[in-house]
Amino acid sequence: MKKFLMGSAALVAVAAAGPAPAAEVEPVVTPSLFTAPPAFPPARVYGEPVVTPDLFTAPPAFSAARVYNWTGAYVGINGGAAWGRSDWTSVPDLTSGIYNVSGGLLGGTFGYNLQTDGPFVFGAETDLAWTNIRGTIPPMSCAPNCEIRSDWLATARLRFGYAFDGVLPYVTAGASISRLVANIAAAPFGTDRANNLGWTLGLGVEFVISGPWTAKVEYLHADLNGFSCNVACGGGPISINVSENIVRAGLNYRIWQR
Repeated sequence: MKKFLMGSAALVAVAAAGPAPAAEVEPVVTPSLFTAPPAFPPARVYGEPVVTPDLFTAPPAFSAARVYNWTGAYVGINGGAAWGRSDWTSVPDLTSGIYNVSGGLLGGTFGYNLQTDGPFVFGAETDLAWTNIRGTIPPMSCAPNCEIRSDWLATARLRFGYAFDGVLPYVTAGASISRLVANIAAAPFGTDRANNLGWTLGLGVEFVISGPWTAKVEYLHADLNGFSCNVACGGGPISINVSENIVRAGLNYRIWQR
């Protein structure tokens, strides 16, 4: 009888101690109205907290690891349209006014991006485009009118962006230079030319298409400062300020990456 009582007590002690280690190894998930058990039991690592979904919180569908790194050099093409509204002043007849310019552009791009360990991206970009941007200025001294046009436009800019993996919104600013040409339409007085240096700033968004290919859409404002037309504008001088608003799209190919 004594041995039977001692064996019974041992069995009771083992049964009482058995559930505790099991609960520590794998918690029991009880479904309720708003919470369902996972499709597969979570692997439990000792010391790692278990995340249980509730009505307002769910586990992430994807890992938070960064997918795309923007660091690298790239080349590309771009094209778009430009328009502007600037002022002119004619010394001979003491008149002034506002004129409009418009046209298109097509060119190439070269640049480099550097992404930090976080989402910030710093870059430098230069481009050169052929343009047919032009407008007319109507002072009496250069009748019927004086034409001003831009034959090409180049920019050298810094870019600063914030990447959402494969999408990069950015702001940009730097220098711009353009070949400006002025003359009287259909008059044999020659032309006045100048390479004008100015500034540009803008914003845009670039996004990954596939592999090394990316596409972008951007807006730039380019201020090309003043230009003086003399003999080609009836003896002049006629002071012409030139500025352009540019909207263009581009396609880039990354030729080197980290």
